[in-house]
Amino acid sequence: MTKHYMLISYQWLKKYVNLPDSITAEEVAARLKASTVEVENVEFQGKNLENVVVGKVLSAEKHPNADKLKLCKVDVGNEKLQIVCGGSNVVAGMLVALAKVGAKVKWHGEGELIELKPAKIRDVESAGMICASTEIGLAELFPLKDEKEIMDITHLKARPGTPLAQVLGLNDSVLEIDNKSLSNRPDLWGHYGIAREVAVLFNKNLKEYKTDKIKPGKGGAVKVEVENTKLCPRYVAVAVSGVKVGPSPEWLKKSLSAIGLRSINNIVDITNFVMMDLGQPLHAFDAAKVVDTTIVVRAAKDGEEFITLDGEKRKLDSSMLMIADQSKALAIAGVMGGLDSGITDQTNTIIFESANFDAASIRHTSTKLGLRSDASARFEKSLDPSLAMPALQKAVELVLQICPGAKVAGKVVEASKFSVKQGPIMLSMGLLEKKIGTKISKKEVERILTQLGFEVKSKGEGFAVKIPTWRATKDISIAEDLVEEILRMYGYDKIESSLPMFAINPPEENKLRKLEREVKNILANSLSYTEVYNYSFVSGEQIAKIGDDPAKYIALDNPLSKEKPYLRRCLLLNLLENLEQNQAGNNTLKLFEIGSVFREEDSGLRTESNKDSLLPGQDTWFTAVYMEKKNNTPFWAARGVVETLSKTILPGIVVSKSGADGFARHPSRSAGLMMGEKNVGSLYELHPKVGSNFGLEGRVGVVKINLSFVADLQQFETTYAPVPAFPAVERDLAIIVKKNIAHQDILSALLGADPLLQSVSLFDVYEGANVSAEYKSMAYHFIYRNNERTLVTEEVEKAHQKIIDILKKSFNAEVR
Repeated sequence: MTKHYMLISYQWLKKYVNLPDSITAEEVAARLKASTVEVENVEFQGKNLENVVVGKVLSAEKHPNADKLKLCKVDVGNEKLQIVCGGSNVVAGMLVALAKVGAKVKWHGEGELIELKPAKIRDVESAGMICASTEIGLAELFPLKDEKEIMDITHLKARPGTPLAQVLGLNDSVLEIDNKSLSNRPDLWGHYGIAREVAVLFNKNLKEYKTDKIKPGKGGAVKVEVENTKLCPRYVAVAVSGVKVGPSPEWLKKSLSAIGLRSINNIVDITNFVMMDLGQPLHAFDAAKVVDTTIVVRAAKDGEEFITLDGEKRKLDSSMLMIADQSKALAIAGVMGGLDSGITDQTNTIIFESANFDAASIRHTSTKLGLRSDASARFEKSLDPSLAMPALQKAVELVLQICPGAKVAGKVVEASKFSVKQGPIMLSMGLLEKKIGTKISKKEVERILTQLGFEVKSKGEGFAVKIPTWRATKDISIAEDLVEEILRMYGYDKIESSLPMFAINPPEENKLRKLEREVKNILANSLSYTEVYNYSFVSGEQIAKIGDDPAKYIALDNPLSKEKPYLRRCLLLNLLENLEQNQAGNNTLKLFEIGSVFREEDSGLRTESNKDSLLPGQDTWFTAVYMEKKNNTPFWAARGVVETLSKTILPGIVVSKSGADGFARHPSRSAGLMMGEKNVGSLYELHPKVGSNFGLEGRVGVVKINLSFVADLQQFETTYAPVPAFPAVERDLAIIVKKNIAHQDILSALLGADPLLQSVSLFDVYEGANVSAEYKSMAYHFIYRNNERTLVTEEVEKAHQKIIDILKKSFNAEVR
């Protein structure tokens, strides 16, 4: 499994950038973090080796009280310590790693670090610990051969008492870089790419990455066949014979150990070293296991099974790319090699592979197999195909250096078909200044870009910039990318912060949005309604329940849910569903929603600014529903919503017989809502059959208002009135009138009938017992007030009697 971070050795970086000792790893990390990548941590390699020194065993006698322990006298330079040791290989004259009191070790190589303290072991004092490599974190450099073996460093010929970190050269600092910050930078997946950044940041020269050309040798050359050059645009290979597989030299082990990689053998270590050095993954095959030394890059077969290096059997499909020979698969391209083609101690001739694979293909394969590796992490970032050859040359150079008997067999074979778009990109100084808000000298711009590897030619007041191959695969493509490169290297901290200068004018008022907000405030705060948010989709079943025609609805080609494939024409369908889902345990439900509805017969916005075709109408509607299981007059409760809105924010809206018709409405309890001559909504009781279809347990009052219409029609003028200085007198009156008499007609007759009458509101309508079938009972609330003085009973009674007289005369009303 690949890690979520990459480790970079500071000493390794300094091989390519000549940084003085005065520049610390922490300073480099800080500059990188401010400009290039996320450096999560900097760790000194020998920090856990404090108080661990070289000790010389002067004597190793049998412990008096334990058969498997030895009592040792150890010279640590300035003193001689008595140590109880259980190491199976400890003998007099041996140089060992001795942890003194105060050192931190892992007991038997497991668990957390613990601090050593003086101890008695089987009644004998012990002033420290002779360590195994696993107990002080050096298992990579000194692998255990036996579980009880202590670390033998006699070959180092060090002076007793010398700090172990100094003897082993563990003086490196390691930068931990978060992989996520490298996602758009395929050039930074090796030490040389990071070194290039550091060189620019500190204005130092970057050493050229030199490799020797591979001279063809005697013997049959490798043959390469690439069946899909899109998925494998470059494949380079060479055979090396006379190889002796064995342990790596100390410098190579140390280099890999510093960045958390375990040494395996010299050949595998070389491939890992080159990958971490240059960023280009390599693979080595045992040539004896490759039939006819022919490499075939092909697609896997559906159902093909393959055992990877980790011993897992994996099932493949034809979307995956394989490295194979004439008869069998050898590796999953760019992800992991096979168990049966890997390097062993008996390997004599190897085939080095250095290739470039399609990033999306590698990502797809890696994800599908659940197999992540250091190689796949790099290939899926779109590596530069030009890296393949220098990486191969470096690997061969190291093999010839480490294995004296090795030699190139045949010639380098290459199959390639790739191109990289390198520009040039035109960059003007004007654009640069406009984007960053400050001036940077042309000379400094040229220095930054040149050090980053760009070819820069002055052209007028700007530059023609050629992109280096390692930045051209995915990263740099437009002038703004170059601006970013210049700015991050120049330093974000050098850009002076300043507020933009602009006129502070109030924005143009959005009447519809303001109206929505005011309606919500009144419904929620004043009338205790609950706002709901539903998806804009409805089902064919909902349309059937409400009695509408599905042909009028816009059907989606690719709906989020197959159950709801239509766009809503009104908000009511989902609100009725909300009522049904919430009616259990609730006697009263008051819900409202504001949202867009979609009607194909109405004209909406243009599909594009330069085209005549229009989108469907998408007006914003307000819909409220009121359901109370024991209330037989939900229509009047819904009407109360309309009257509250008309008294507060919608003074021009009136209830009218016009627009009373429509589907899903009670045949006699329905009205339109008018604003001037325009119908802007409706007020009605839901038809009992529709309520039954939705499984509702009570009658439902409904209010619908087209807020888009209202916002266009209404003049939003805020008026203020003083708080009345004198009290009002309130009266209630119930009358019986014929069913065909409308409230609006009564209201028109009463308002203005007397100067003391300030408001009239209907609060109840009753039909049923004690009222004849042709009649209904209507209950009104009246408010009387004189704004200049307190009313007396006689004048209120006189005004109220006038109202009664009008009701009797004009509507044949009977006072209850």
